[in-house]
Amino acid sequence: MMHSYGKTQTHSQRRQKKTISLHPVTQRILRIAAVFVVAFGLSYAMIQVLQKEDIEMQTVYVPAGQRTLVTLADGTTVWVNGKSTLTFPNCFSSRTRKVELDGEAYFDVRKDPEKQFIVSTAHQSAIKVLGTKFNVKAYKEADEVITTLVEGKVNFEFNNASQQPQYIVMAPGQKLVYYFQDGKTELYTTSGERELSWKDGKIIFRQTSLRDALDILADRYNAEFVVRENVPHDDSFSGTFTNRNLEQILNFISVSSKVRWRYLNNNGTAGKEKIKIEIFI
Repeated sequence: MMHSYGKTQTHSQRRQKKTISLHPVTQRILRIAAVFVVAFGLSYAMIQVLQKEDIEMQTVYVPAGQRTLVTLADGTTVWVNGKSTLTFPNCFSSRTRKVELDGEAYFDVRKDPEKQFIVSTAHQSAIKVLGTKFNVKAYKEADEVITTLVEGKVNFEFNNASQQPQYIVMAPGQKLVYYFQDGKTELYTTSGERELSWKDGKIIFRQTSLRDALDILADRYNAEFVVRENVPHDDSFSGTFTNRNLEQILNFISVSSKVRWRYLNNNGTAGKEKIKIEIFI
């Protein structure tokens, strides 16, 4: 019994020795693995930090009556209209290409199937595309967001009347008007000529009423019109004006009707303030 027990103990001791002899090797492997994990973690963290440091947001503001062309890091070109602000990163590093717009801009988006292009606009709405050409008019102080699609396909996302997220897929030649206060939308068919005329320095009147014509001029030239009560509103005007100043267009209106006009402040040189003009007969 003792001999047998001695063999068992010796065998157990040999097993323990084998186990003990492997332990330092295991520890070494674990140490190497741990170093690798830590090193990988540090490099990943450094990459993330470098990416965050490398991405800078840029903002372009265009004064009233002007327009400018912006080229983004991916090759997308954006015409930005007057009184508009476009905010965008100096590079797109994530799976999406996101910009923010307060105002009006025309986008010619470079196609990239792996990176969706998103225009975030006022009133919790957004336009999402992969590659297309479209115009967005979304001023924060306005009551609506207007999107006109020229080429490709876009998803217009918004909150409906129940404040639930919803989207509409637009086709070329369509204009969508979103009224954010009641969550309603209207869809129209359009050639896009008038909606996109601003980027080419044009103002187009097509049997346009006096009130609508003055609204267009007020928006384009940062002007405020004071219309006297005896001025008729049933007059309409047609014409295309390319790179013309406000005086030239108002003179056209005067020649075509009985309407007259005059400055109410500084002869049209009011600086950053709105130009005030009286419309009378």
